[in-house]
Amino acid sequence: MEIGLQRFEMIRADLDRLQARNPHELMRAMEIHAIRDCAEMAARASLYRTESRWGLYHNRVDYPQRNDADWFVHVQLKKQDGGMTCFKRPVAPYIVPLDDSEKEAYQRLRVKTEPLAA
Repeated sequence: MEIGLQRFEMIRADLDRLQARNPHELMRAMEIHAIRDCAEMAARASLYRTESRWGLYHNRVDYPQRNDADWFVHVQLKKQDGGMTCFKRPVAPYIVPLDDSEKEAYQRLRVKTEPLAA
């Protein structure tokens, strides 16, 4: 992710040189800016969350376990002074109460892997 963030900064510099000859090309050029911003946000949020969660969607080798005590939260980003910062927001209570088996349904679908021997 850190290598990706470095590359995203290089791409940002390249985007300043984009040109458009017509409104369609301008729309595509602006879309590229949005895609790069979204990729940076995803990378920053993933580095901020020091756990694994949601199966293969967020699986960190350096933090292989789920950690509800610290990370049962929403991770949000804000752009401030040209940079992005992450922060946590509590998960609101469920509107419809869930029993424990429903809360763990996703984890039962997760691919189980055994830790590698050192």
